[in-house]
Amino acid sequence: MGEREDSREVDLNAAPRTALQLLHAYEAMRNALPVARCPARWVRGDDLASLTDRYSAFFFDAFGVLNIGDTPIPGAAERLVNLRRAGRRIVVVSNAASVPPRALAAAYQAMGFELEPHEIVTSREAMGVFLQRSSPRLWGVVAPPGAQLDDLPCRMVHLGEMPHALDQVEGFILLSSLDKDTDAKERLAHALRMRPRPVLVANADLAAPREDGFSVEPGYLARWLTRTASLSPTYFGKPFPPIFELALQRLGPGVAPQQVLMVGDTLHTDVLGGAHAGLHTALVVRYGVSAELDWAAAVAHTGIVPDHVIDHI
Repeated sequence: MGEREDSREVDLNAAPRTALQLLHAYEAMRNALPVARCPARWVRGDDLASLTDRYSAFFFDAFGVLNIGDTPIPGAAERLVNLRRAGRRIVVVSNAASVPPRALAAAYQAMGFELEPHEIVTSREAMGVFLQRSSPRLWGVVAPPGAQLDDLPCRMVHLGEMPHALDQVEGFILLSSLDKDTDAKERLAHALRMRPRPVLVANADLAAPREDGFSVEPGYLARWLTRTASLSPTYFGKPFPPIFELALQRLGPGVAPQQVLMVGDTLHTDVLGGAHAGLHTALVVRYGVSAELDWAAAVAHTGIVPDHVIDHI
């Protein structure tokens, strides 16, 4: 990818703090990601205006496509309105898992997006489907202080409030990264080494774009635990199938995968996951992760090729 993007300059054992580090961190775990058939090359465009008539439904990543942190991206809300007026179905497909879907819907409405709760599918919901179908067990939840957990269909304890329960729980749910709590990370790794148990990862992202840089996400904690505690986590968010399966179910039987365009800013989650699910894909390159990369070189380096490349939606 050129001298500026030499992976030897990136410490893969550290949490990614830049788009370049994030790219190489995803490449380092490529054998754990889904495999997809991608097109030979992309078609370049400005936005979704010329693609509106080509697809029946549009799946949107959130961070980097609709918003950066709590700030909406200019024109994004209007694009959703225009697509809806054109009779197109819209679903936000988000790895945001630290809050219940109802709270996420309220947050986007507060940012000016005319989105109803049924138009948002989260990795947290996909994990909830798994929990409903699984044998009952006591889960230890790694979550931010004061996190809302009442929507999760399982018996659980918040490990931040009851750290002594590490040895009692029968599995773990990762809803936060413990990025700033090294002691808690080490205790969790030790508990898993002493007694391996299932680990569920709702948010598979390693990092996400914010107004002031990149936040470390639960996917990074899962990868760190994989290396230090020799475990095999179960992922529910992009690029893994459960979230795409749930989003397609939300559309109903009348829309085939090839009629859906997945729009996102990240090659390894949005584009790879969308292609694996049989969707067409569009990479957004003016905002989010790809805005900080030589995106054409990144596509060539990874072999993850979108159907379309657009500046913004």
